[in-house]
Amino acid sequence: MKVGYIRVSSKGQNVARQVQSLKDYGCEEIFIDKQSGKDMERKEYKKMKKFIRKKDIVVFAELDRLGRSQEDIKREWDEFIKRGIDIVVLDMPILDTTKYQDDLGKLMLNLAKEIISYNAEQERKRILERQRQGVKIAKREGKYKGIDKIYRADSPNPNHRAKYQLVVQRLKEGTPIKYIAEEAGLSRNTVYRIKHDLEKNN
Repeated sequence: MKVGYIRVSSKGQNVARQVQSLKDYGCEEIFIDKQSGKDMERKEYKKMKKFIRKKDIVVFAELDRLGRSQEDIKREWDEFIKRGIDIVVLDMPILDTTKYQDDLGKLMLNLAKEIISYNAEQERKRILERQRQGVKIAKREGKYKGIDKIYRADSPNPNHRAKYQLVVQRLKEGTPIKYIAEEAGLSRNTVYRIKHDLEKNN
């Protein structure tokens, strides 16, 4: 059985492209997480791991859906293999354990996996470093508001305004912070920040 897994970083992010690619490959079941991939504590990912069985094929649209660090990718990959589960990464055709069964093929596959996962981790570090540099410049120029401040009543982004209004409405209704964060696709810290700002201004 072919089982697909998708992770996107927020509830508002469109998953249609990944879903279609997994369906085109023949996936009969697809599990979707809409949260950050900074750790492996993902509800649907855990459900998927419990669902799959020996001789199943787990399919990822992209390698970083499996994990964000080289260590995470190696650990999860090895666990699937030990369980007798094949792995396919659609955007990296060489990462397909259904095709490389002889010793040389397995060696090449493992080598490719190590190189690609290393590059993925290094690229993420480069992105984070560029973000840090951008924040540093913005602070120096007095333009930095902080990531949480993008969710505010006067945000130029309509999606951010909508999420802010949703949080405000749920806070007025007395909804617990945990459920507000899950519904809005935000961190609890962001919801607490909005709550604090509202209380400060009242």
